[in-house]
Amino acid sequence: MVSQGLTPPTAQLPHIAKLASSSPECLSKALRYLRLLYNPEVRGSRRPGDRADLDLLRADSYERTYAMRWLTALISHASTFESIDCESNLIGPAKAQLAAQYDAILTAASSLLAICAGASAAGRLTRIFTFGSGAGDITVTLTDAPLENQTFESVGAQTWGGACVLAEVIVEQPTMFGLVPEMSKGKRMRLLELGAGTGLVSLTLSKLLERMGIEAEIVATDFYPAVLANLQSNITANRIRSASPVSLTNHFLDWSTFSALEAPLPPFDNAFDVIFGADIIYEASHARWIKSCLQVLLRRPEAWCAFPPAIFHLIIPLRPTHTMESQTVEEVFPLVHTPASLPHSDMTDLELVMLEKEVIVCEAGEGRREMEVEYGYYKIGWGLRS
Repeated sequence: MVSQGLTPPTAQLPHIAKLASSSPECLSKALRYLRLLYNPEVRGSRRPGDRADLDLLRADSYERTYAMRWLTALISHASTFESIDCESNLIGPAKAQLAAQYDAILTAASSLLAICAGASAAGRLTRIFTFGSGAGDITVTLTDAPLENQTFESVGAQTWGGACVLAEVIVEQPTMFGLVPEMSKGKRMRLLELGAGTGLVSLTLSKLLERMGIEAEIVATDFYPAVLANLQSNITANRIRSASPVSLTNHFLDWSTFSALEAPLPPFDNAFDVIFGADIIYEASHARWIKSCLQVLLRRPEAWCAFPPAIFHLIIPLRPTHTMESQTVEEVFPLVHTPASLPHSDMTDLELVMLEKEVIVCEAGEGRREMEVEYGYYKIGWGLRS
């Protein structure tokens, strides 16, 4: 059954017999369509009501099979660039440009064919995430490293639902995170991501802030070397312009030992204005370690600072099998109702508390068999316990 709201591959793609006469631009457009259709989603990251038609079309086995045959034919066509080049009679820069176009087509088609055949065939899986709408879209290309024996190290190199949800909300409501151009004039914002994994949140921030013209330093951190290596690859793949007001770097950070350092080295020698964390609480000790890091890294309220109060934005899945880990967040960071503006005389009494808590419900699954995944979204900052 084909969705009525979207054009299926059998109707949208150039006919296989006409691939040789199709321009590189036409073929690239067709590949973008297929990536939109079959680009693998992260489970539990879709908020209710999104893309029901897309699910129906994606589940159509006949259309998927046709797309795979079309991609196979395109790969065969793109692999014969030398004969295409002879027919074009191009020389110099024009020839090099055509070669680059067909190389990109071959790479994209091969990746899509692996995705259509199944994630296990794809090995290192590349996804394209798009947040926002219309001309304001933010697009991030990420590679998930393959799982190896389900270890924490390899799991960290995967993109999880909480990061997708947090990135989406940041793009939709940047002011909720203190990302306001007027507030950043005259001082560079400092933003930190804990347990960055594949880097989706940090990369989304970098592209959003660049578009907004906000000068910022973003530091993406993780503990595992393999995760950091994959994170660096993703940062390189989404390279920021050299003239951008935004910088993005990745660094090693050990939550369990950081607070014991007498003199933290750059970039941890100065506090951060906003800190982010998604899907990073999966052991009971993590919330305590994170609190010890925040006591050093989260900027304390200062009368002279033009930025909004510093906040740690945390999102974690509310899973029945991990109730203990989720509960530690509320135990370590007690919920209080603190006034937005605190008297300067009270600054010495401040402690890290939970200022707000919200439950975000997302859909998981394919087609009509929908389930719900709940995420706890916490705003943690400096406040006074009542």
